[in-house]
Amino acid sequence: MDNPHHENKEPLMLISIVNRSNSISDAELQTVIRAINRQIKDDFEPYWSFGATLRLEAPIGAKPDKATLAELRGDAIIYLWDEVDVDGAVGYHDANARGVPYGFVFTKLSKQLGENWTVTLSHEALELVGDPQGNLLVQGPHPSSPGVEVFHWFEMCDAVQGQSYTLDGVEVSNFVLPLYFTPEEQEGGRNDFLGQLDGKKKGLASFGVSKGGYIGFYDPRKRAHETYASAKDAKAQKRMATKAAHMYGRGYLRKHSEASVPREDAHMRMLGGESFVKASATPSDDPIKHVVVLMLENRSFDQMLGGMTRFNKDVEGVPQKGTPRSNKTSKDHVVQQKPGAAWVLEKGRDPNHEHDDTMKQLGSAASPMSGFAESFLQRYPDATQAELDQVMAYFDFGATPKDDTLPALHTLARNFTVCDHWFSSMPGPTWQNRFFIHSGTCLGHLTMPSKQEPQNMRIYYQDTIYDRLSDGRVDWKIFHSGVPQSIVLTRLLTRYLTFRGYKDMDDFYEMAAGDANDFPEYAFIEPQYFGKDENDQHPPSDIRKGEMLLASVYNALRSNEALWKSTLFVVTYDEHGGFYDHVNPPATVPPDNHTADWSFDRLGVRVPTILVSPWLDAKVNATVFDHTSLLRYLCEKWKLDPLGQRMQTGAGALRANSMADALQFRKTPRDDTPVKITVPQIKGALTSQIEPPIEGSRESLLMFVDQLPEAGGDQPLTAATVKGRLSAKKPASKRTKTKPAELNADAAQAKLERLRRSNTPS
Repeated sequence: MDNPHHENKEPLMLISIVNRSNSISDAELQTVIRAINRQIKDDFEPYWSFGATLRLEAPIGAKPDKATLAELRGDAIIYLWDEVDVDGAVGYHDANARGVPYGFVFTKLSKQLGENWTVTLSHEALELVGDPQGNLLVQGPHPSSPGVEVFHWFEMCDAVQGQSYTLDGVEVSNFVLPLYFTPEEQEGGRNDFLGQLDGKKKGLASFGVSKGGYIGFYDPRKRAHETYASAKDAKAQKRMATKAAHMYGRGYLRKHSEASVPREDAHMRMLGGESFVKASATPSDDPIKHVVVLMLENRSFDQMLGGMTRFNKDVEGVPQKGTPRSNKTSKDHVVQQKPGAAWVLEKGRDPNHEHDDTMKQLGSAASPMSGFAESFLQRYPDATQAELDQVMAYFDFGATPKDDTLPALHTLARNFTVCDHWFSSMPGPTWQNRFFIHSGTCLGHLTMPSKQEPQNMRIYYQDTIYDRLSDGRVDWKIFHSGVPQSIVLTRLLTRYLTFRGYKDMDDFYEMAAGDANDFPEYAFIEPQYFGKDENDQHPPSDIRKGEMLLASVYNALRSNEALWKSTLFVVTYDEHGGFYDHVNPPATVPPDNHTADWSFDRLGVRVPTILVSPWLDAKVNATVFDHTSLLRYLCEKWKLDPLGQRMQTGAGALRANSMADALQFRKTPRDDTPVKITVPQIKGALTSQIEPPIEGSRESLLMFVDQLPEAGGDQPLTAATVKGRLSAKKPASKRTKTKPAELNADAAQAKLERLRRSNTPS
């Protein structure tokens, strides 16, 4: 009869154990594996509700092959090895090109650490079960400064590493329990399995450390991972020093991953007084000294530029003859692709564009790109035929330029290089795709936070292109109006709050009018995301306001001859916004190992992208690009370390193409480019003066600002991270607090200014 304890349960994780030790027999190892399997099933799983099974496999070849992991018969693999002499085994835990976790237990190193190898194997197996990719963080107090919030490593055994117990005659590791990762102590609660008391008859505290143990955490103030043990705990200090000397342990991997080594090396060179040579000055034969990127919001290629087929048959756009493309809904609405896209979507409509919705819009292999109209109808069941038509409609080009429906964007499309196979980096929303253009990854997170799902507020701690540029001494600026979305990235929030790298749009126009040599080498422009002056083109805001921004930026660059002749202006969009496009997104590779929620093996929907420079002809480039292509171009242009796996040679045929493939420079700059783009003023459009509703990415950004702690005022809802998720929880208090007022854009901007002033030395 089946064990009812395992009835209807998901299959457990399977960890392959390979014995490559000369001092441990397979028979002895099988005894240890049985004990650890019992520990996981009877001791660990009842508390944590997830587990694994260890299974012994035979070795293949003379040494482990990290590329193939030939012995793997499950989800992960651990090798037993005597000496610390395996090439590239810089820590217990790593992952091969397929993202499969693997690691080592070095028997002689375990002895140096004063630990039975059986305890080490138990320790590493439990931590592999808890966090296979070694990337989860939990928000909690700094161990020596409790008033400071840091992000603790989600490790099962480190805090109690000095403690063990015997099971079936085998010594195994103690481990922490879920309550350990909660800031409030609970009466009657236990924070670790053994519950041992210290000399003061106290058990392990939440986020605490027992004798012989240590903990690790990420400190956002320093933008670095750190480890901590009591200064008086000689055993723990020796353990940390030994692991560091041998480059061993999950902690070593955390501290030396995320491309932090180049920054540390550069910092040490500076402290040592070495002169710094810039990563790479722009070569003399490269006319581009400045790259300016304007990323607008939520529009598909077909909607904005598909009508170019009226005068250019090379464009993969809207057919001018024959039956229009169409989608059909479950209510038998037939929605055809026709001109007539509206500047403003009525009733505050905003098509679905979260990850799950986008996947539905992509349709099936038998019927690709067929779910856009149905997706809109699912969100707005009362949608009229006219409203459904807007999902498929496009902004047409005129017979002559003066009749174009989008004067700014269409003028640039007629005069410069259009990339008609530029895709968003993943099928999903604003935040995720903007993270890709800033850092090459969204760390595997698919959704933005909302009032309905506040747990989607994540910690985005990854390296960014701005870190690479700073390391290479390449000057950069982010220009913005109002609250910049990029500050959701931890590394950029630190810079913003300390007035490094961020300028408002008035500064952009002033710098563009000045000496070209003083203009930043890389400039990223964020539009205004909120209010009546919102100009990001995110539905349902008035698209003409984004046209005015686009014209203003172009005119500023064009009016400074020296700057114009040394600049590449990139106009692109973060994602498609739920609007129809007919080109099925191609395959790609995941940017990193964060693939638990989705495979990240497919690009998102096609978006409009135009490369603007007097060195480029008016033409169409059909190379497949995504936002990673811009990052690859920047990294190769200035000889910077790559960001993520997509731009590296290991990605093979699916490696992201560099944007440089579209930069076919002329021998001399053109003198026939538009001197100025004129966009008609918006007149009499009352709907354009209505502030768009606070929802979607607008709501997410305001929620992010709301949860930032502010000294001297009411603290926002406390964020506790469990397995990489933030859960909203009010701080414990005996007095009743009034509910804070709804945060709006003006209040968010005011709060950010207060935070910036508090970071400015008096």
